[in-house]
Amino acid sequence: MNWQFFSLSLLSLSSFLTVAPFSIESAAAQCVMADISVQAAIHGSKQPAQQDNNVDMQSQGACVGNTSTHTSTQVYVGNGDKLKQQRTSSHRLVGGRGSVTGISGPTVAIPVEVKVDVYNPAARFAAPDSNH
Repeated sequence: MNWQFFSLSLLSLSSFLTVAPFSIESAAAQCVMADISVQAAIHGSKQPAQQDNNVDMQSQGACVGNTSTHTSTQVYVGNGDKLKQQRTSSHRLVGGRGSVTGISGPTVAIPVEVKVDVYNPAARFAAPDSNH
């Protein structure tokens, strides 16, 4: 009798496994905004470089499955005295498909900012730089 019960339970389990994959909704992640900025200055002035990075990240409403990614790199190598690096970035995410699970959370915003300012005394002896 135990074999009959075992066989019947395996049959029930196998029928569930063939139906289950068709009834599961696909997963979807929250919306993500990523902003990656690198500003590097290697110069012959003891005066620090002015490095500005203005980032605006906004989202509206429930958002699932969208992304916005901005990357930029600014590099200066020279003997400039009044060095200024400026960057402006704006992200806007509106809508997107709704979550099939009914669970929604805020849009994930990831700003990454790297600023490098290196004084290079040897650059003071280089030819004058007209690009500052």
